[in-house]
Amino acid sequence: MNKTLATRERRFDGAVSWLRTLRRRCARHWLLVTLLAVGGVLRLFSWLAYQPALLFGDSFRYLNNIGDFNPAGLHPIGYNLFVLAPALALDGLELVTALQHLAVMAASVGIYALALRYGAPRWLAALAAAPLLLDAYQVQIEQLIMADAWQQVFLVGLLWLLLAKGAPNPRRAALAGLLLGIAVVFRLIAGSLVLPLLGYLLIAGGAWRMLGTWQAWRTIATRSLAFLALFGVVVAGYGAYFHAETGKWGLSRTTGNVLYGRAAVVADCDRLELDRVLRLACPDEPREERKKIDSYAHRAADEEWMARFPPDVDITAVQESFGWAVIRGQPLDFAGAVAVDFLKGFRPIRVDSPGDVTIDRWQFTRDYQYYAHPELSTEAALRYSGEAPSSIPVLGSFLRGYQLGGGYMPGTALGLLGVVALLAAFGLGKARRSGIRSAILLPVGMAFTILLASAAFEFSWRYQLPGLVLLPLAGVLGITALRVRE
Repeated sequence: MNKTLATRERRFDGAVSWLRTLRRRCARHWLLVTLLAVGGVLRLFSWLAYQPALLFGDSFRYLNNIGDFNPAGLHPIGYNLFVLAPALALDGLELVTALQHLAVMAASVGIYALALRYGAPRWLAALAAAPLLLDAYQVQIEQLIMADAWQQVFLVGLLWLLLAKGAPNPRRAALAGLLLGIAVVFRLIAGSLVLPLLGYLLIAGGAWRMLGTWQAWRTIATRSLAFLALFGVVVAGYGAYFHAETGKWGLSRTTGNVLYGRAAVVADCDRLELDRVLRLACPDEPREERKKIDSYAHRAADEEWMARFPPDVDITAVQESFGWAVIRGQPLDFAGAVAVDFLKGFRPIRVDSPGDVTIDRWQFTRDYQYYAHPELSTEAALRYSGEAPSSIPVLGSFLRGYQLGGGYMPGTALGLLGVVALLAAFGLGKARRSGIRSAILLPVGMAFTILLASAAFEFSWRYQLPGLVLLPLAGVLGITALRVRE
């Protein structure tokens, strides 16, 4: 009896000690705790307001591919394989969205902790995490059955692997390559990050300053090759699976249609050298009357348009060839259109421009928002969660009011943070002596790369969300470098 009582007392004392430690840490990091509480409430309201989940058009493509895992669809299968299939085996769609909300909140803590490691004061580190926690468009995308939120989590994971303990060794570089490969299997656009990540592996730890030495070359080569090796294993493995299922080499069949959408808007077919089949792909409308990029990107679903081509034609190959023909023949027109869409993301308010994907897709509504025919949403909700879609209008109205009332990170603020990061990374003022310039260059380089790569295909406010992870952290590290003491 005495032994049992003593054991209980030790457990009680341990629990009390743990609670005291937790209270001290919460008091020490009170601003982050406050932001987490507010972000948690926003996510709880979103989760309750739209049960079991919001179902966008892409959501049905993901859900209908569970079990088949067909890589020839519109999206790669990573989200189906690693998130949807295991989560839906345990519970319904509501578990998927709950996991997405929790994963992004955990990622925001990772941003905060990483900023602290590089010398940012606690209040400034908390501000680096604030956009991800408080942006209403971010919260809304987490409530959708889509892979976007996980892409952001992977971004934080990559930053931690490469930055958390100074210059990366080959093992950490290899793990970063593995993680990036998995990110590509979730969303192909992540592949664009190979360039900034390799650039960081070149300069990390000041190795580039000693390129004349064997030691520097060995350091750069070993960690770069380790990164590329594991990245290549994942991507090549997925490519082999794609070939086994489709008979063609590649990662996706969608590159052609998204490239065609961008090219069709600017194409001047009178100036282009096109064969007979490619000329059939020319838009019928004059350039000044062209439709949205989205309309052309999904043109293959138009049976009347498809009927103009020979029956045995590979329409994806035609679209891709047409896109490259426009790039070769009208490089300035193509580049100018991409630059305009890239800059759109840095506007102070979130509005539509002519030709954009409409922003109301990513806005909360008072009642449940049916992106497709209500019967499709109801069927999917009943199949995977056993309940029809439902809403709590008072919560939906609150979320919509918060979002439209300015509950988001202005694009101009993100752009300014990126500029500050670049100035610090290139040695402005005190930043030259900060010792963290290469660490600053990594997130800002990743941000501008993935945003530019997204703009190369189409502008959508949805595609701006990676900036909420990368640019605030880059800006905070830049400010930290500029504040370094003499």
